[in-house]
Amino acid sequence: MKVKVSSEVAEALNKLQWDEWSKQFNLIGHCQSFSGNGKKIRNTFNDELSILNFIPPLDFAKILVNGYEVEE
Repeated sequence: MKVKVSSEVAEALNKLQWDEWSKQFNLIGHCQSFSGNGKKIRNTFNDELSILNFIPPLDFAKILVNGYEVEE
């Protein structure tokens, strides 16, 4: 099942590389930005993609594996 995201999040996601290596790299980096209890402790993405920093790690993983669609 695809994850529903806002148009702003979709715009940022469209700027990511989607090959297997890049998906793995982005997932690992994103997860390292959260503590074990799910609190964000630092940013992964730069200003242009900063909206992605607030996606919970499990949701980010689902987006990378299953894809996403824009909320209506």
